[in-house]
This record gives sequence, structure tokens and C-alpha cells, in this order.
Amino acid sequence: MKKLSKLEVLGLFNNEIFNEKKAIEVVEGLKNLKELSIDGNPVSANVKFKYEIILRAKKLEILDDDAV
Repeated sequence: MKKLSKLEVLGLFNNEIFNEKKAIEVVEGLKNLKELSIDGNPVSANVKFKYEIILRAKKLEILDDDAV
């Protein structure tokens, strides 16, 4: 994923993502990410996880179809 430095939109919904730390690490590495869909994963049930994503993804504008 680190090679996808220009990626702006990423859909990861319903993929059984459990590891919050790794998911945040990956998203943080995507410096141009503007839109992320991660709903339907076990990690997305945790509100703190979503706040952490918002804090780390500096250019994020949309998270799970909601404006940031």
C-alpha cells in the first residue's frame, strides 16, 4: 500500500479488518487519501478508531459517506 502514494479514494468496506493499529498505520501512509469507506469491518464499530483515522489522515474529507 505504501507505493500507492497518490491514492485519493479507498473502499475497504466489509473486509473483516480487525487490527486497528495496522489499519491506522496503512491509512496514515496514504498521504493524499481524501475518501475512505471502512464500514462493515470489526474495527469500524469502535468510535475511537474512526476519530484516530480522522486525526491521522490529514487530507481526509469523507469517512464512510460522511463529511469529516
